[in-house]
Order: sequence, then structure tokens, then C-alpha cells
Amino acid sequence: MIYSSTVRTIATILVLACIAGSIVVGLLHEPRTPLLAWMSLTVGAISLLAVLATKRSPKRDAVLFIISGMAGGVFIGAAKVDFPGTLPIWLWTIGAFCIGTAALIVDAESAQSKSVNRL
Repeated sequence: MIYSSTVRTIATILVLACIAGSIVVGLLHEPRTPLLAWMSLTVGAISLLAVLATKRSPKRDAVLFIISGMAGGVFIGAAKVDFPGTLPIWLWTIGAFCIGTAALIVDAESAQSKSVNRL
């Protein structure tokens, strides 16, 4: 997979769309959705917005996507949402982790291909 700016932007927008779906699900379950779930959703969204606002850097992007994925995991655990409602949350979490992993692989490959002057 080529980790270009276009792929990064499209993937980030798709994960943000899943976060928007999670907001809808959280609002439908408002009485049962605690503050921790909303805080984790905010952290996940802010980290993805930071990815969109900055230049491409696979190492930094990987960290931000993994933070977003962990925030999705916290949202799944904290929001007491039943199964079909958890689909956008699962897509958010899995998507963020997959993109973060792809960014780590690209960073590792670019580090391996750089020549090092050992003089």
C-alpha cells in the first residue's frame, strides 16, 4: 500500500465519518453514555484532525492514528452501546489501527532504504 498524502487524507476522512457515526450512536444512547466516552471520542477526533492539518510524516501519523484507535477502544468500553450501534465504533478503531500500522511499515521501509555514512 502506498502511503501517500491522498491515501492518508481519504483514510482519515473515512475514520472521521465513523467517529461521526459514533457521535450519533452516543447521542441515541445519551442517558447511558458517560463522560469518559465523550472525552475519548474528542481525543480520537482531535488526533485525526491533527493528521489532516499537518504535512505527511509517517512516524507522527502512526502515533496519532494509534491514539485515535485507542480512543475508539475506550469509547467501546465506556459507552454502553449494543451491537448494531457499535459498528461505526469498531470501524473507527480497526481503521485507525490499520492506517497507523501502515504508516509504521512505510516509516520502517524508508528508514531501511536510507544509506548511512558510518565514517
